[in-house]
Amino acid sequence: MNNKYVIGNVISIDGTKITILMNEHSNLESFYYDGMIYSGVSIGNYLGIIKGAYKIVARVEKQFLEDTKKEPLNQEFLKDRFEKRLLVSVIGNFYKREFKFGIKKFPMIFNEVVLLTEEEIKEILHKDSINSKHKIPIGKSLSNEIPIELRWDNLFNTHLGIFGNTGSGKSNTLTKIYSELLDCQNKKEIKPNFKNKSKFFIIDFNGEYIEPNVIYNSNNKKCLNLCNQGNKKSNDQLFLSSEVFWSIETLAILYSATEKTQRPFLKNAVKKFLNQDEKTPNDDITSNKIIENLSLNFRDVFSSKGNKHMLRYFRECLKCINFEKCIPNNNANASKANYQNIKAIIENAQYNSKYKIIFTKYFNSNNKIYVDNSDFTEKLNNFQDDFKKILSSEYIKKQINNLKLTQKIKITVYSHLVDVLSHGEYEIQHIQPLIARMEEKSDFIEKTIKLVKKEEYSKTWKLLNVISLKNYNTQTKKMLALLLTKQLYHDHKQKSKEDQITSTIHLVIDEAHNVLSEQSVREDALWKDYRLEVFEEIIKEGRKFGFFMTIATQRPNDISPTIISQLHNYFIHRLVNEQDLRMIANTINSLDYLSKSQIPTLAPGQCIITGTSFEMPLVIQVDKLSKEKSPNSENADLVRLWTNENK
Repeated sequence: MNNKYVIGNVISIDGTKITILMNEHSNLESFYYDGMIYSGVSIGNYLGIIKGAYKIVARVEKQFLEDTKKEPLNQEFLKDRFEKRLLVSVIGNFYKREFKFGIKKFPMIFNEVVLLTEEEIKEILHKDSINSKHKIPIGKSLSNEIPIELRWDNLFNTHLGIFGNTGSGKSNTLTKIYSELLDCQNKKEIKPNFKNKSKFFIIDFNGEYIEPNVIYNSNNKKCLNLCNQGNKKSNDQLFLSSEVFWSIETLAILYSATEKTQRPFLKNAVKKFLNQDEKTPNDDITSNKIIENLSLNFRDVFSSKGNKHMLRYFRECLKCINFEKCIPNNNANASKANYQNIKAIIENAQYNSKYKIIFTKYFNSNNKIYVDNSDFTEKLNNFQDDFKKILSSEYIKKQINNLKLTQKIKITVYSHLVDVLSHGEYEIQHIQPLIARMEEKSDFIEKTIKLVKKEEYSKTWKLLNVISLKNYNTQTKKMLALLLTKQLYHDHKQKSKEDQITSTIHLVIDEAHNVLSEQSVREDALWKDYRLEVFEEIIKEGRKFGFFMTIATQRPNDISPTIISQLHNYFIHRLVNEQDLRMIANTINSLDYLSKSQIPTLAPGQCIITGTSFEMPLVIQVDKLSKEKSPNSENADLVRLWTNENK
């Protein structure tokens, strides 16, 4: 520490705030002294204060002039009248050429203040990564243009937040850190495919990351461009396990079921059709359960309790399985005569609104017979048995096994509706809006969602998976993002061991205000609460299971404060909205005053990095990616569009 360029002395100490009187040789932008190059003094730079064997490191927060004459009425400028002073705060110290963060020594009055060498500044900025082999480049320090590297082993095992207004460079930053991480495979720093221990998912609301070269150009990248609208229809589908899909939370989300009536109805309907009570429970609806429940429906409809609604929805169930096309000759369980008679009973059934009862006709008979007729009631058990045998025939079983997802949903709901109507448990008008939404969303669900077995779910994904929701409206984007997140978290949590993390999931949500917003007034309050609860649970509990989130947004104030405050590390680009700045100030306690004051003035690509993985905030210029590797988030090039010029 003999090579030192003295620029002033300590004249005041107030806790960690130190006032320095500068000498007249301290005004240059850079200095060359004793074979060393030193950067000049500026806000945000680092200085050293010599105290014995220690070099106390302080960060410059303020520059000002002190009027030594103390005569405000005297406007005369004299060379010795004003003193240049600095206000700095202590952040650490050098001892035996090793830098350590934290306050171990305080300076004393008149201690000499010196400039730090470039190597010393590098050690301060790289303290978190200087001795690590596991690091990725991200950019350069703003004041010294020193290359900055981040430890990936200390960054990607945390929840990350990337904030910044449109055009501030947040998409470039998100792409940069993940592309550099995945590129570590090419450098042999990380085993190929991350040793099959991790998967990365990007929920892409605007279709920015779906191009082949963005983040990762490999066969191990999977892009789902979900869309079922107009000419943009896609064959891509969102994978969900049967267990998650048939949960009441998922169905309530898909069909906007009301809390007090429709949600309990849906829950009981699904519970009746799943094999939860058997020794070998099944997380999907089986043919045996469908046969069993439709057989019970037959008895309810053709009893004295039957009504027109029950008859209608019972027939809707039979339409789903093509009952009317059943071929009796191939039915080993029921005779042709029995089949024809059952079919006639169902087809000829009508509801007499005057007497409030169902009547029908037997096969080859023109006579009406009411279901409360003694002849009919005596044969009802036999009719029910014949009907069940027909359902168990080869043709019908094949139809049941080949049911589409939405057809299973319809049978589940219609069959349960027949049951509850027979017992007078529900008014039909309370359930009809739910049925209308089912019909309305059938095409969307059939083309967007694909069920897979629970044990095969993780095999459907690759190392990097981009799910584009660009072509949906805001409400649908929220729903699909929530379903995917719920599925990933549920699947990963079930596979996790209590004592150790054996694999990780890294979920990236760009434009996260679309799904994490607290401000939405157009959606049901219960649905909004559930949506936020899912993400808040992941933010609070996900780390212990190896489930990590990265959220990027231009509107941090719209996002739940619980989520913002539970993030571990932040990349903060330019923000100018007062509410956003207040949110940052109130929730991120690792930001100092100087860093906070810089946020509104950051240029594109500049950001402040802070959080639990960093001893102090870093202000850097993030490296700009090439056009081929950049996300599709650029503004329209009006010169190219409106003129003959080619840029």
